[in-house]
Amino acid sequence: MKILTYLKSHAVLSGGIAIVAVAGMIIAGRVAQRGSLPEANTSNIKKVTLISVENFRDDLSKVSADGIVESVSQVDLKSQMSAPLSVVNVSVGDTVYTGQTIAVLQNADIRAQLDQARAGLRLAEGQYAGSGISLESAQKSAFETLRSGYLAADEIINIQLGRFLFESTNGEPSLSSLIAIDERELRESIRTHYIASRDSFITWKGAIDAVSAASDNSKIISAITFSQKQLQNIAVLLDEVSAALTTDSVKDFSSTYSAISGWQQTVTAARGSVNASTKALTSAEAVLSGAQVTYESPAEAQISSARAVVKNLEAQLAKTVITSPITGKIAALPLRTGELAQPGQLIATVVGGGGLQVKAYASPEDLLKIKTGAKALIQNSVMATVASVAPSVNQTNKKIEVKITVNNPDASGLVIGQSVSVSIESTAQVQPTAKDNNYILPIQNVKIVPGAAYVFTIDTDSKIVKNPVTLGKIQGDFVEITSGITSDMKIVSPVYELEEGNEVVSQ
Repeated sequence: MKILTYLKSHAVLSGGIAIVAVAGMIIAGRVAQRGSLPEANTSNIKKVTLISVENFRDDLSKVSADGIVESVSQVDLKSQMSAPLSVVNVSVGDTVYTGQTIAVLQNADIRAQLDQARAGLRLAEGQYAGSGISLESAQKSAFETLRSGYLAADEIINIQLGRFLFESTNGEPSLSSLIAIDERELRESIRTHYIASRDSFITWKGAIDAVSAASDNSKIISAITFSQKQLQNIAVLLDEVSAALTTDSVKDFSSTYSAISGWQQTVTAARGSVNASTKALTSAEAVLSGAQVTYESPAEAQISSARAVVKNLEAQLAKTVITSPITGKIAALPLRTGELAQPGQLIATVVGGGGLQVKAYASPEDLLKIKTGAKALIQNSVMATVASVAPSVNQTNKKIEVKITVNNPDASGLVIGQSVSVSIESTAQVQPTAKDNNYILPIQNVKIVPGAAYVFTIDTDSKIVKNPVTLGKIQGDFVEITSGITSDMKIVSPVYELEEGNEVVSQ
């Protein structure tokens, strides 16, 4: 009670004491906070890796290259036609076996046509089992031949030729863009015949739709004559395209050889299809006219035509079923059910057994230095062996392809698709030169600033020390160091966001 009475009687003094007490608490708190700051800053110390520069000596007894890790047994399955994905039977990581169906493209229309064609073949064989042929069966067979010829022509013009004549597909240039300037007349003729053939399909379809298996002979023969004319126009176009697909007509023929070769095969197959359709129509016309053709009997011609239709549709159906050619695991399924697959688009990647390899590319100057069986080092640590060396330069990247087998894939830590650096033991006999003291460092280990470059080391206080170096050539992700480095140095990797004097922890 006496204390309360005293405080009441000395209010000013009591207020001052309270203010002093609060200020003291604030100061004590700040001091405590400052005392804890050094401990909090320890979390900002960067962790770095120390590497020996001896591993990066520009030794003439070694060849450097970059590559991609892949499976020794690996296949990419691609679509050969344009259709939605109807069924996907597997998932990424699943094991599949040789011949197992992985996916199916939509093919209900092809199956329906195939069933009809097989029925037509059975009918033809039955009709011609005897000694003669009925008018009704001849008309029905002729009508089916008309439809078959139209469908074959539609496939050639609107799908097969349309993929490469004037449009770039899968990163490949169009044929029209590759035809040499002095072949301008040929290019324009191809364009004229292609447009005329493409635009004729409306009239052609109308001519076929105007007849049926029950139409009289004159109408069916008239439709046959019209179809023969259209097929002849397509044959002329194919001859011109074939002439364009030659060394003399195509610019940079060697660099586009792979695409040109595929186009030549397409044109050859298309010409065979046109010839078969023309021959079948000629036979059908001869039968309806009551004439005999010299190269085969009417009965044989009708059966042959029906069989050709069946085989053509069976081949189309087979393209819709994607099967695995090897036993392995599914590594990629880029499309889902219902999505549209375009010709050449990846459907699935199957990775088989047999270990890992690196497909690397070396400079042409190194061709004589690399031999099959030579030792190699991947990422400076993974032991490997050269499996094969291409005998010539790759036309795409102008380098030598080298396949390198990983000695112990399970313990390598490498992943399929990973980009890696490779050092290959050279078999060439070389004499030591001043260049033996050069080093080829990953560019991430060199601090490059305007007018100077440094590598970082660590002093006894765990702080960054910069060491000036002289740069040579930059080779992709690597840079040549011509001076400033000694073989006993251990440098910091990587150097991003580091400066001289930074405190670091090596791991």
